[in-house]
Amino acid sequence: MDGTFQRDKNWRPLESRTYRFKKPALHFFCPLCRTERCITTSHRLTALNYVQITLLTGFLTAVAFPLAGFKMLAAFFPIWLAFEGTRRILFSREVPCPHCGFDASWYKRDVKVARRRVAEFWEDKQKPQEGPEVPQMAQNESFEEASAP
Repeated sequence: MDGTFQRDKNWRPLESRTYRFKKPALHFFCPLCRTERCITTSHRLTALNYVQITLLTGFLTAVAFPLAGFKMLAAFFPIWLAFEGTRRILFSREVPCPHCGFDASWYKRDVKVARRRVAEFWEDKQKPQEGPEVPQMAQNESFEEASAP
């Protein structure tokens, strides 16, 4: 083998110059448009997140100690749930391709919905961008008359 892949001949990505990320959590190619993609957040909590959860629980326990005592230590679990949900939402926001609209998570759940979402993405992209409306002056009206209240 000479180190080249058969795919290299046909590799024509939709976007060839993408933004480079310093430490991506995932590095892959979009299966629909073949554009190089990076996802910066992982769907899993890191050790730093667990330290933050512990410190936040300790702080809330110290603040609410006169009222609830050590029962406030049970706040660890709702805080953990909030951190986990936030990480998963941030990850799922990065999954759709910004170049072609393909969303692998929707494709895994329902192919028809994924196809519809890609079609909607291209319909929205093909529409002309409308700017803010600029009031039009009449033919015989001067600028001073139009700006006066």
